[in-house]
Amino acid sequence: MASDGGYNSVDLTWSQCSRARLQNFFSTGKADCVTDLPLLEGSLQDWKPGLYYGVDDQCRIAFGSSAKACSFRDNDMVICRVLSCHTVPGDQSTCTRLLVPLLDVPSTCSHHALGHVEGVSSIGKGNVIIPGNGGVQRVPRPVFGGRPCEGQNIEAEICGSQHCGNTQLDFMAEQCSHTDPLPLYTSPSRASHHSWMPSVGYIKGDMQCKFMCLSKGEDFIVSRGSQFVDGTRCEPDHSVTPGSISACLEGRCQVRVFGCDGVLNSGKVADVCGVCGGDGSTCHLTSLSYHGGESREYITFLTLPVNATQIHVINRKPVFTHLAVLVEDRYVVSGTGSIALNTTHPSPLEDGHMTYHLYLTTDQLPDKEELVIPGPVQEKTHIQVCSSRVENIWRRSSVSQHPDRCLW
Repeated sequence: MASDGGYNSVDLTWSQCSRARLQNFFSTGKADCVTDLPLLEGSLQDWKPGLYYGVDDQCRIAFGSSAKACSFRDNDMVICRVLSCHTVPGDQSTCTRLLVPLLDVPSTCSHHALGHVEGVSSIGKGNVIIPGNGGVQRVPRPVFGGRPCEGQNIEAEICGSQHCGNTQLDFMAEQCSHTDPLPLYTSPSRASHHSWMPSVGYIKGDMQCKFMCLSKGEDFIVSRGSQFVDGTRCEPDHSVTPGSISACLEGRCQVRVFGCDGVLNSGKVADVCGVCGGDGSTCHLTSLSYHGGESREYITFLTLPVNATQIHVINRKPVFTHLAVLVEDRYVVSGTGSIALNTTHPSPLEDGHMTYHLYLTTDQLPDKEELVIPGPVQEKTHIQVCSSRVENIWRRSSVSQHPDRCLW
């Protein structure tokens, strides 16, 4: 609270009922934890309450949840001595004033000083959250009753974009699994516990950022909180410019706003070589056609070099052959002896993820296989093919006990 009150400030005084209830609460011993002083360095007197409760917060306390700080001031009034608030939603033409001083802030109380404190700080002073290999850094909201800042309401950039051992899907899965101890109430008197995992593949766009998680083994999706942590990657619900980044920010999937340089609305995209803002002159295109192979064997016909980009492989005869992809000695496409179904590796949330698509004819027979890897490739990757000498026959078989052999 402020150090002193103002004229007619009874709105913020204790009633007899409130005083009695607080005394009863203290007498039960439930508040004994407040007697254990925290281990803090420095003086508590330096922690001014106005640093944590801006004028918007003080207006909500005094006038209700819809109130906010007045957007203009009366030159005849000392700004720090009066709490001025807009109390009618949508009406910013009038202000209601309460003659109580504002909470103390660590600066001289003047319009100039408040304007300085209110201004949005540089991006380097914002809060930083790093999920996996990339986080969102954003500037905190204005406080202390200053005017809204000019320009964009949100400024953000992707930070910590170096390669990380964990995937973006791992970070989303971690957030979902942290809610496992929290019960799910299907009715006021009925609670159940579940294990939660990401709902990637079921939900896209803004809804994906609303902390939507999938119950393992039960296949239903619910929201486990208000939103995923800012910087959590999301899957857009429509096509985006290649090289752009999609990330959750304030519960929304921000699409085509983060450039490849990680800066919001920069418009920069990576070229075909994977260079941010490049002109495509730092690499060259290599194309080849492969017609060989061994019957019922997986044969590597292409080993991708590190930092390779824009890999595009098409198999136009998937009735008699099919593709497989081996990454770091682990099959991520096929490898089981039968043609693969549509898949994405490691997940749609990753930058430069691999996409495999199987196209079917009207008779539901394999018509074409397509493999796309935007890159840059960071892992040892082999593209393989398995063929059969038996013509005009294709069938899906069970998983082989020998994953390096094809079954036909």
